[in-house]
Amino acid sequence: MKIYIRSNNFTDIQQKQAMECIDVLSSKGHECSVSGHTSKLLYGDDSHYLFSPAACDLIISLGGDGALLSAAKTAIEADKPLLGINSGRRGYLCAMSYSDLPRFNELYEKCGISERSLLCFEHEGREYDAVNDIVVSKSDFGKTVDLHVSIEGQEEFEVRGDGVILCTPTGSTAYNLSASGPRLDVKADVFAVTPICAHDKNIYSRVISDERKIRVFVNHENAMIYCDGEFICDTDSEAVFERSKRKLKLCLNKDWKD
Repeated sequence: MKIYIRSNNFTDIQQKQAMECIDVLSSKGHECSVSGHTSKLLYGDDSHYLFSPAACDLIISLGGDGALLSAAKTAIEADKPLLGINSGRRGYLCAMSYSDLPRFNELYEKCGISERSLLCFEHEGREYDAVNDIVVSKSDFGKTVDLHVSIEGQEEFEVRGDGVILCTPTGSTAYNLSASGPRLDVKADVFAVTPICAHDKNIYSRVISDERKIRVFVNHENAMIYCDGEFICDTDSEAVFERSKRKLKLCLNKDWKD
């Protein structure tokens, strides 16, 4: 199997784990590739950049959930399955842990594909897909943001506070849950819109069909837009969010309870 590996390489330990991962998977008969940049960082040359994500059978993220969300961008673009190996902290979306590497072939046979819906935001001609959530937030810690939220064909409401979270079923147990939003069934065709520290206590989370577009207008000043924790842009007008045409093919143990 041709495996493309996306790893965290910030520390010496992470770099060592990446090389060990390549060694173990190669010893089990797999052909492994990393990016040219990672190959030069780990080995001093591009000898381990053997093929692109588009040419692989499987993409592996090595790290925690943050590494998986970063690797998801590559997997979505290449339309390849993604399997997370947790060498970080929680690793909620990872199929196995780093200590399981010696049993990789055995455990991989027990994995299946769970297709996950994505949120899409288009900015300056580029589409950004979110596995977990898109956040429209205030631009300064000491301020609030004043937003008008419009859910296509359903309702409109105002949010004055820290912002709003728009989350997928996958991301409903992340920031959304911390903000008292609902936990969603990952098989449900819905999104959640959850206010963050709204001044009006009568403003609450909404669960909506993923066929509806969500428009967020900034009533004054500006707001920041983040996609899976990555800053995308700021805006002082309108942003439109909708279900992506693409999905993430996430590898999970078949015993995973969706």
